[in-house]
Amino acid sequence: MKIEVLRSAAEVAERGASLLEDEVARNPRLVVALPTGRTPIAMYRLLTKRRAQGRFDFKAATTFNLDEVLLPKAMPQTFFRFMVKHVWEPLDVAEERRFIPDGEAADPAAECVRYEAAIAKAGGLDMVFLGIGADGHVAYNLPRQVKPRTHVITLDDATFATLGGDVPGPVRGITMGVETILDAPKLVLLATGGSKAEALRRMRDDLISAEWPCTSFRDHPGLVVLADEAAASQL
Repeated sequence: MKIEVLRSAAEVAERGASLLEDEVARNPRLVVALPTGRTPIAMYRLLTKRRAQGRFDFKAATTFNLDEVLLPKAMPQTFFRFMVKHVWEPLDVAEERRFIPDGEAADPAAECVRYEAAIAKAGGLDMVFLGIGADGHVAYNLPRQVKPRTHVITLDDATFATLGGDVPGPVRGITMGVETILDAPKLVLLATGGSKAEALRRMRDDLISAEWPCTSFRDHPGLVVLADEAAASQL
């Protein structure tokens, strides 16, 4: 993997936005998997500004979400609502090109199969943007809940707490699996803040282990890690 250490979270967002902008310029019909959470919001805001300036056109691109929680779509904690607010509407992603696991699916296991089929029908993922948790989770491949393909997970207490609000637990979710992500030729991992420092160090140095899911991604030849100085402090 290639690690780029940048001075600040703002520079991580800037670099991530530029990588996506350049890739879309080369391939307007890009199939890209995108993350939710606090870290990528600044990147999405920069892309929204660039779109307003005529620099970025995402209309022909197809987006797949890395994961979703099994909650009604109307709830603000869902990643469906996050994507509407931060990505799909601001970047004018065509509705038929917006893909996310159905958090209201009556049969979550069958939804996992359907989602994998949708990725395959799109021709596979060209590029994946990732975050990393303090515990080393990537997408919702949580410690000891790592599987190759899209699967159902149960959120642990720490991950559950990040949803915020009045959400009755335990909450389950659907996530792309490790091999689903690794099949993409280009991966970009965004890491900001000191809470991510141990996970990045283990990702670089530890043996591959389900205890630290991030280690499964280290040897991907197309992986670029964008880390601010705080996140890179243990490297």
